[in-house]
Amino acid sequence: RYETAEISDIIFSRCLDRKKGRLVDNSIHLSNIHHIRRAKHFIYIESQYFMGSSFMWSEGRSVKCGNMIAAEITFKICEKIAASEPFAVYILLPMWMEGITETGPIQEMLYYQRVTIEAMYKQVEEALMTKMANSSDYGLKVTDYLNFYCLGTRETKSGSQATGMLKTDDEIRLAETRRHQIYIHSKFMIVDDDVALIGTANINQRSMDGCRDSEIMMTSWQPDHLATEKSIAKGDVHGYRLHSWATITGEMNEVFRNPSSRECVNTMNEIANRNWQKYLAKEATDMKSNLLPFPLEYDGGIKPREGLSKGYFPDTKGSVLGKQSFLLPDIFLT
Repeated sequence: RYETAEISDIIFSRCLDRKKGRLVDNSIHLSNIHHIRRAKHFIYIESQYFMGSSFMWSEGRSVKCGNMIAAEITFKICEKIAASEPFAVYILLPMWMEGITETGPIQEMLYYQRVTIEAMYKQVEEALMTKMANSSDYGLKVTDYLNFYCLGTRETKSGSQATGMLKTDDEIRLAETRRHQIYIHSKFMIVDDDVALIGTANINQRSMDGCRDSEIMMTSWQPDHLATEKSIAKGDVHGYRLHSWATITGEMNEVFRNPSSRECVNTMNEIANRNWQKYLAKEATDMKSNLLPFPLEYDGGIKPREGLSKGYFPDTKGSVLGKQSFLLPDIFLT
């Protein structure tokens, strides 16, 4: 009954969910879903973790990681494929989560992230196969619509600012290879350059659940600069995204102004692949551009990216595919 309630109480109640008899606030999850569903041209995400929609996974579906973000992004891409409309999703993650790559908890989180990414690629691939079987379109690839990236850097001794004596094995190895990931700790999503969602929430169950980690998120937009069916918005959010892309790629390319275009997708992937060769090369060079492809690639199935020895992250003994360890309950890791 709301006869004596304030209007703010009524609005707030719309984003409350009931779990085990308690009211919880899952408005961050609902806001992400809302803006993904209204996307017309592209989505750009930066997140420390990316796992969810376990009902789509090829294995481990009993894991309680059911947030809808991965599924909603996938369904949006499939919708655009069916409608023959240009659309692109760019997702920037850490090369691996904070910690030692070969330890059980990190490997298990990488596993949950891998099966999430694999499920998305498979759904998009099925949509593309259906589209090509029923139209004149041909040669379409999942990476025309969905791409995952990370950041890394290398520096020569002459370009280094490192000081002090080398003590640990890791320090000695890094001094030899002179490469390391640039860690992604940001959490934001930009949709069509007309709205930016920025806060503390990662794309995992802990952040999206509503009754686990405490999170906050701010949604920003300009009423005078909104996307239309034909064009992205060209206001401050647009400028912010262009600045972000210039920072990670080391260039301001004119195609970045049209992120849903195949030309822009190809350019981003070319930059990332070019940097990947520098990152893995035997000889270190100073990298001015830091965008790298995520160390997983899809070719009918998910696998370590070409160039990785034994499928390990560079300079580590940790598998990029991850694996279940059963050391900790999945509720701690998702």
